[in-house]
Amino acid sequence: MAYNGIKPETLFLAAQNKFENSRIFYEEHKQELKEGFTIPMRQIAAQIAPQLYELDDKVMTDPVKMVSRFFRDTRFSKYKHLYRDNLWIMFMRNKHEWQQYPCMWFEVTQNYWSYGVGMFWVDATYLELYRKALIERPQEFLKAVKDAEKTGAMYSPEFYKKPKPGDPIPEIEPYYHIKNLHFIAQRTDFETLAKEELIDELKEVYKNFSGMYSFLKSVADERTML
Repeated sequence: MAYNGIKPETLFLAAQNKFENSRIFYEEHKQELKEGFTIPMRQIAAQIAPQLYELDDKVMTDPVKMVSRFFRDTRFSKYKHLYRDNLWIMFMRNKHEWQQYPCMWFEVTQNYWSYGVGMFWVDATYLELYRKALIERPQEFLKAVKDAEKTGAMYSPEFYKKPKPGDPIPEIEPYYHIKNLHFIAQRTDFETLAKEELIDELKEVYKNFSGMYSFLKSVADERTML
């Protein structure tokens, strides 16, 4: 599947659609938004999905289900805008059937575009097993960190207020007392989004994320067995 590219005029139209907050405006420009933004995102998803399926044969591979939509469900939200001006792709298992499993993603917003890898939703039991894995397999994790950082992604954790019990090696300490973690890269070179070369660049990104995804997945596998 070819990649059509995401161009500045399409991002401007998405921003205008959000500002107008009008079903009439959206219907008038729906096809432009689909062809200029939604379809290119699905093209990215379709070209990356086979690579990730080799890593985890239960990840979603249907581009239509992997890519978010412009329309927002505002029923349970205080923010009542009908439309968003950003779209994202989730490379992950079905979140309802496979809780605790990690994710990778690609997102395009008005201010930046980004990609990342990390935990999606985890509980205390998962994190206990994660800390155990850090102590037992520190070098595997540290290599995964190094590979993830090759993409320009930065470590983005959420820490507990109090240290957790255990005796990790010093190199592991910054990753140990967390309740969520991601590695995220944010970029502003929007001209890259319009080029077909983006696909090859993203394939290399997710190749470098594979070690972290696999480490977090191994913890999820152990959590699922309980």
